Amino acid sequence: MDVAVLSQILLWIVVVALAFVVMALVRQVGVLHSRIAPAGALMLDKGVAVNSPAPQVTATDRHERPVNVGYKADKGQLLFFMSPTCPICKSLLPTLRSLARSYRRDLDVVYVSDGDAASQQALIAEHGLEDAIYVVGPEIGMTYQIGKLPYAVLIDADGVLRAKGLVNNREHLESLFEAQSMGVGSLQEYMQGHKRAAH
Repeated sequence: MDVAVLSQILLWIVVVALAFVVMALVRQVGVLHSRIAPAGALMLDKGVAVNSPAPQVTATDRHERPVNVGYKADKGQLLFFMSPTCPICKSLLPTLRSLARSYRRDLDVVYVSDGDAASQQALIAEHGLEDAIYVVGPEIGMTYQIGKLPYAVLIDADGVLRAKGLVNNREHLESLFEAQSMGVGSLQEYMQGHKRAAH
C-alpha cells in the first residue's frame, strides 16, 4: 500500500476520533451548565431574618428630612448600602437609577452611606443623585447589621424584609426581586431547598 494512502487513512481515523471527543466534551459542558446555580445576591447569615418584620428606623437624609425605613407605607423600599470609596458601589449606581425609574410606583430606592460629607456630595453630583433619597449616617446600617458593601435589602410595603444580600452586579440586584417573587430570601436559599427536595 502506498505511504500517501496509508497516511490519509490514519489522518481520517484521527479526525473521526477527535470529532467523537469534541461531541463528548460538548455534552459535558451542557451537563455542567445545567448544574450551575444562577447567580444571586449572597445572603450573609447575620441581621434580620427574611420574611420577618423589618426593623423600624427613622434617619435623616442629606437635607435633614426624616426618612422612615421599615415602616408600613404605600411603597416598598430598596435599601442600597454603599460608600463613596467603593468602586463596585459606583458601578451599580446606573443600574439602581434604572430600577428606581422602572419600579417608581411600587418602590423607593434609599441610598444609605456613611462618612465624609464632601466625598458624599461629590458622588451625588457625579452620578446624578440630587433627587434621590440619600441618607448619610450609621443608624440604618447598624440596625440592619451591614458588614460588607455593596449590600441591598428589599422591604415590602407592609414593612416585611423580603430579600437581602451582597450585590456585586446587576444580576445580583435583580435576583432580590426574583427571590421576593419566589418567597425566598435569596436564590441560594432557593437552590439549597431545591437540592434538599431532590434528595
